[in-house]
Amino acid sequence: MTTEDAGPDAGAEIVVLEIRAVDEMVGKIRAAASAEGAEEAVDAWRAAHGDELFRDRGHDHAVVGATLMYLHDAPDGMLVPHSRYPDGSEKIYTDLAHAESAY
Repeated sequence: MTTEDAGPDAGAEIVVLEIRAVDEMVGKIRAAASAEGAEEAVDAWRAAHGDELFRDRGHDHAVVGATLMYLHDAPDGMLVPHSRYPDGSEKIYTDLAHAESAY
């Protein structure tokens, strides 16, 4: 796994994983987002910790433990997982082929 800064204004860290791991994260986030009470948990998380960096492009939001997880679509349609932590930091998970265009 490697990481890099997503840009000086983005405030997010890119985490490069194998495509299989990214796909697994997508499935888990989608499952958590479809669970009963997920929308209310996301609203409560945002009220306590603020908005995620890519809220306008994000979908399939879920709170997992203390972390807000969500997806956004890369320009080529790949689903890109995000995690937003209570301290305001955010990570974007992608494979090496999409690392430069995932956000």
